[in-house]
Amino acid sequence: MATGQLFYDPVARPLSSLGVALPNGFYNFYVSGTSTPAIVYQDAALSLPYPAASLNGSAPLFSIVQADGTGAMPPIFLNPVTIYRVQLYNSTFSLIEDVDPYVPSMPVTGNGQFVLNAQGELTINAPTPGGTGITLTLNSRAGGTALELVGSGAGASALIANSTVVVGSQTATFAATNKPGSGTTAPTKWLPLTCDGAQYFLPLWQ
Repeated sequence: MATGQLFYDPVARPLSSLGVALPNGFYNFYVSGTSTPAIVYQDAALSLPYPAASLNGSAPLFSIVQADGTGAMPPIFLNPVTIYRVQLYNSTFSLIEDVDPYVPSMPVTGNGQFVLNAQGELTINAPTPGGTGITLTLNSRAGGTALELVGSGAGASALIANSTVVVGSQTATFAATNKPGSGTTAPTKWLPLTCDGAQYFLPLWQ
């Protein structure tokens, strides 16, 4: 099973809209867009679901986690393949907050799809089944740019591609009769690219 996404810092406290701690308050988790309970877990391995609990006398549900008398919450782990609806209640069963869909913040300890280490290096893990299979899609706004790469200096690769390049046996030729920009010219610059540990250069025309 996938690694769980930490929902709540165990030393933090659920707060009301006024910033007041909620002793014995609790979170209730549903599948997004529904009132169907969504299971949450006590461990990152998603092997220990929270036991069923009742909400104001309702039938026990596997989606309720309660704070202690100081408002401290135990750690709660979400299944990354589930889109959650999250509700926050106080101890008298008054609804404080209803967030649907709940979008987790980026984890900082490597306990989810995103891993951000102490050196500031960000890794996006392979997506879980059920989606398009595309790990990252970047869409630019009108007049904007989808991606900017800033290298450490001229000649240094700002892009690395591993386990994807192949070796061919044919000699390639190139002809262009519809090149944008200026007329027939030689490449004016070269873009460094590192593939499988070796550096290559892509020709750039204006």
